[in-house]
Amino acid sequence: MLPTVVVTILWSLATPVQSADPVKVSVYYETLCPDSARFMTTQLYPVWSDLKDIITLDVNCFGIANYTANGDGYDFVCQHGPGECEGNKMVTCAKEYTADEDKFMAFSNCIMERFVGTEAGPECAEESGVDYGQVESCYTSVEGQQLLQKVGEKQNALDPALYYVPWILINDVFTDEQLDEAQEDLRKVVCDAYQGIKPIGCRT
Repeated sequence: MLPTVVVTILWSLATPVQSADPVKVSVYYETLCPDSARFMTTQLYPVWSDLKDIITLDVNCFGIANYTANGDGYDFVCQHGPGECEGNKMVTCAKEYTADEDKFMAFSNCIMERFVGTEAGPECAEESGVDYGQVESCYTSVEGQQLLQKVGEKQNALDPALYYVPWILINDVFTDEQLDEAQEDLRKVVCDAYQGIKPIGCRT
């Protein structure tokens, strides 16, 4: 009969380690912002692609903008003009109608890489497998306005209030230092925040 200590060690080795909670990464951005494009394409998308198993993603396309009610819908004024408002609606509608997060993120990354707003919609949808017909029907209608307003309302509730994009929170917490670090090395920020055994993507 094995000693109790040996049995305990063997049992612990055979028992899978409980995984930790994923790291929530919240990002508020806008489609024609150069800083947003750089962050999305060089940080968020590649890091999420490698570490999606330990990330809960919360992406919100609104940015430095405002809205006013107009009948059943809303009028928007965006930092980089009307084309950005349309792009923000398009991405918001894509999020609403694309259940597959891989496809939505590929679409969003493509839009930010092309950096021409809705002009890239059909091409990026084809590349990522997103149903562009459904997305276009949404963002060109009152539905798209209503969905974007909800994103703006969510953003307006942030504390502290957004003053820059991309605006990045980790586990619902914002600090200026974390914002700066996440824009330069999001992988390190996520891996440092994860309390479980670090996946191989954290050692890349």
